Amino acid sequence: MTSSNADPPVGSAAALRGSDDRFRLLVESVVDYGIFMLDRNGFITSWNAGARRVKGYSADEILGKHFSIFYPKDEAASGKCDRELETALRDGRFEEEGWRIRNDGTRFWANVVIAPVRASDGTLLGFGKVTRDLTDRQRAQEELRQSEERMRLLVASVKDYAIFVLDPTGHVATWNPGAERLKGYSAGEIIGQHFSLFYPDDESRLAKCARELETATHEGRFEEEGFRIRKDGTRFWANVIITPIRNPDGRLLGFAKVTRALSERRRSEEERITLARVDEARRVAEQNERSLAAAAEELRYARDRAEEASRLKDDFLATVSHELRTPLTAILGWSRMLTSGSLTPEKSARALDIISKNATAQSQIIEDLLDVSRIITGQLRLDTDVVDISRVVSAAIEVVRPAADAKGVSLTWLPPFDIASLSGDASRLQQVLWNLFANAVKFTARGGRVDITAEREGESLQIVVADTGQGIAPAFLPRIFERFTQEDGGLTRRAGGLGLGLAIVKHLIELHGGTVEAQSEGEGKGSRFVVRLPVPQPPAKLSSPPPSSAPASAAFSISSQLAGLHVLVVDDEEDVRELVRAVLEGAGARVTSAVSAQDALAAVRDERPDLLLSDIGMPGEDGHALIRSLRKLPREMGGRIPAIALTAYARLEDRREALVAGFQNHVTKPIEPEDLVLILANAAGRFA
Repeated sequence: MTSSNADPPVGSAAALRGSDDRFRLLVESVVDYGIFMLDRNGFITSWNAGARRVKGYSADEILGKHFSIFYPKDEAASGKCDRELETALRDGRFEEEGWRIRNDGTRFWANVVIAPVRASDGTLLGFGKVTRDLTDRQRAQEELRQSEERMRLLVASVKDYAIFVLDPTGHVATWNPGAERLKGYSAGEIIGQHFSLFYPDDESRLAKCARELETATHEGRFEEEGFRIRKDGTRFWANVIITPIRNPDGRLLGFAKVTRALSERRRSEEERITLARVDEARRVAEQNERSLAAAAEELRYARDRAEEASRLKDDFLATVSHELRTPLTAILGWSRMLTSGSLTPEKSARALDIISKNATAQSQIIEDLLDVSRIITGQLRLDTDVVDISRVVSAAIEVVRPAADAKGVSLTWLPPFDIASLSGDASRLQQVLWNLFANAVKFTARGGRVDITAEREGESLQIVVADTGQGIAPAFLPRIFERFTQEDGGLTRRAGGLGLGLAIVKHLIELHGGTVEAQSEGEGKGSRFVVRLPVPQPPAKLSSPPPSSAPASAAFSISSQLAGLHVLVVDDEEDVRELVRAVLEGAGARVTSAVSAQDALAAVRDERPDLLLSDIGMPGEDGHALIRSLRKLPREMGGRIPAIALTAYARLEDRREALVAGFQNHVTKPIEPEDLVLILANAAGRFA
């Protein structure tokens, strides 16, 4: 006798109904994909929870409607929907990515799959349609593309350096205006030619070029100084750097080559040597001790100035490299993690935020460089109108206020009742004030305050930005508005940037016919910046400031390579620490973070990590000081820990200094996550 609760026989109508019910419940429970049915004519017959979330329609609103409602009007009118159903019938499946429309009219980027649904006898019952929202991925890819385009435009704007790309065999693939100016060839003449064309004509030049590419391929960089040849046959002394370009899989795509003419420097050095010899001969001939002392002092002064100018230029180029590579590290790393699909929704949102912030920071660096270029060439112009200065001040404050609130800095602005309007460029004036407000917040400690006041003084309007921050050293105060100067330069500087903001401020204020002055009683006593602008008789129309804007702010195939390893990561940049932690933990490592050399030394003594990954440029003690201190410790206290430098300082001398200091390897930012994991695994002996 059969129990009344027994399962129905397989293949019975009841069993099929039960199977259909379970499948329906499964589809209903999916919230990340829109899954629904169409009849043979494309009208909607079912609707799951995921479809409601993605498209915004309830079942009551959408059932019975034609699925063309989800398409832009021009596509729906063109018969696109009918063609998709025809393709699904003919090929058994239709799939594409494109824009779709939600209930509220907003557009989203979607992956769409349509498949015919047939009865057991082959009769067409309708179509199944699955829609997935890919808007976040599309946005991340677009931001990355825009960042790469900005970098391309920056290279194209450089006139003093030849910057071009070689294919893997050494033939020229791209050519910038600086290359045309320096070497004399147009892009049409040189693209496709072998780069040996630039070398003195002898039997060994092809072999020399091959050795240079081989060195760059195996060591990551080739650099030398030597003679090169222009199109007209003249020779010039040049500094040449060649670096390999690889795709994410490590395959060699070609080489980047940067050439800088040093003929003037070499000529100056030769002239200096000649003058020194003449002076020496005169000294021997005249036996005049006083003249000798004066000549020697003058020569030392000239030599010191030349060496200082060369050092400042090299330091500036290193700083530009650092400031561009640092945000690019976060952009590239988090983009790779996003496209791998290994991040949780929370980490994906965080990744997008970090990409946006760092892309904006990189954009501002480039904009500052371009502004300075316009200033130097006299191409910076104002779009003048009558400006309501109170609105400009308020708009600039709203941009800075989130940063002030995050640091706990009080930001106050009390506009007077009789504040004047003036003639000027509202956008450029907001740029000036944003720079001054942002600087005041950046150099004021938590709990401090920034006060902004404005008042009429005769025919001038005076705006004062006063803070309780770290102040300005008296020796630096006269140079504070000079280009490329920073009070705490070098690897240990606490504030980022290129030292251009205040120079741009001064130039813009002077274009408005005004003045700007910096005041401070010394370090630790705060600072005041006073802007004075002329005030004409105002006409009736007032110009509004621009919208508030300013620098805004893999599941891997080698995921187990670092399993069981404890890695200490040292970097003062929070975004970089988060990225490195995510990469290394994704490869199975346990990660401890430190923000300074002192924290890192304590972590080594207390936790005995297996590997050290450290930045070089950090406030206080830099990475070189850290590794020297670490190497003084006994082996049992971590003194022999394998250590790798991960830094945006990428010159040949930077690599040499890191290795001499005690690091086993010197890796430049940005770096692919997979490459970083492989380097650490190799340092830990996983491939021995």
